[in-house]
Amino acid sequence: MPRPVNKKPEAKLPRARGQAMTTWSPPRIVTSHSTIALLVVAGAGLAGIVTSGVQSAADRFSFATSVAFSARGAVPDATAQSPIIDAAATAELIEFAGRDPRGLLRLARERCQRETGDFSCLFVKQERVNGTLKPIEEINVLYRADPLSVYMTWQSGADQARRALYIDRREFVDGQGQRLARVEPAGVLLSLIVSDVMVPIHDARARKASRRAIDEFGFRSTFAILERVNDLAATRNELDFQYEGEGAVGGRATVILVRRLPYTGLGGRYPDAKLILHLDQEWLLPTAIYSYTDTEGHELLGSYVFTQVKLNPGLGEEDFRF
Repeated sequence: MPRPVNKKPEAKLPRARGQAMTTWSPPRIVTSHSTIALLVVAGAGLAGIVTSGVQSAADRFSFATSVAFSARGAVPDATAQSPIIDAAATAELIEFAGRDPRGLLRLARERCQRETGDFSCLFVKQERVNGTLKPIEEINVLYRADPLSVYMTWQSGADQARRALYIDRREFVDGQGQRLARVEPAGVLLSLIVSDVMVPIHDARARKASRRAIDEFGFRSTFAILERVNDLAATRNELDFQYEGEGAVGGRATVILVRRLPYTGLGGRYPDAKLILHLDQEWLLPTAIYSYTDTEGHELLGSYVFTQVKLNPGLGEEDFRF
C-alpha cells in the first residue's frame, strides 16, 4: 500500500505491511503473566448479520485463540505476533471478506460492542489539517466504553496539549451544553501560567487541532463512522468497498479493506477519496486506517495506527484521574 506522505524523513510512521499477500504463516504466541477477559465470539448473538457458515468460521477462529491464551496465560497485545489460528477458519474469514466486506464490518462492530469494554494503546497518528500535514503524534491512551472515558498523554508531537481527559459525565459539560475536555496545555510558558483548563471539544479551535474530537476516539466510534459513511454512499450508489488482500500491523495478521468515494474536498459529502482499513484477523478490530484525498492514495489526509494494544485490562476510576 502507498506509504503515507511525510516530508520529515527522520520521523517514521508505523505502517501496515503489504497491500496484498498470497500466503500467511501463523506467527508464534507471545505470553504474559497478566490476565484479561478472553475474546470468544458467540455465534448465536450475531442477530442474522451473517450466514451460519460465516458464524461457524468466526466461532472456530475465536475459539482457537481463546484456547491458546487460556492454556498459556497470554494477554492479547497488538505489539505481539498473532497466535496460531485455525487455518480453515482463517480461510473462511478471508472468503467472507471477499464476498461481503460490509457484512464483515458489521460482524466486527457487533463483536467489538460485545467484547471490548476497555483498552490501552500507543496511538500513532498524522493528519492533514487546514491543508497542512502536521507532525506525527504518539499518544498513550486509556479508553473505557462505559462511561465513555478517554485519557490521552502525548509522548511526542504534542501541539496544543500534553494531556487530555474526557469522560461522558455532567462535569464535562458547560452551561451551554458543550462537551468539554480537561487539558494540560503544551508549551513551557503556557504551562507556567495555567496547569490545566476545560476546553470545548467540538468548537472551531478543536477542529483546527484534529480531524476528530476526543469523544470520537476508539474502536467503537471508528466502526460507527465507517458504517455511517458507507451507508450514505450505498444509498447513493456511490460506494466502492472491497477486500484487497491480507497484510499486517505490528506483526499481527490483518484483513485489508479499501473504500473509494467521490470526494470533493473539505465540507463535502464524504470524508476522503480513498480509505485503507486493516482489521486484525484475531480480534476483528481496526488497528490501522489510512485516509487520502485521491483514489490513488498519493496525498495523505490521516494515518491512525493502534499499537501496543491491551484489551480489557480492567481500567477503573483511578486510571481516569487527571
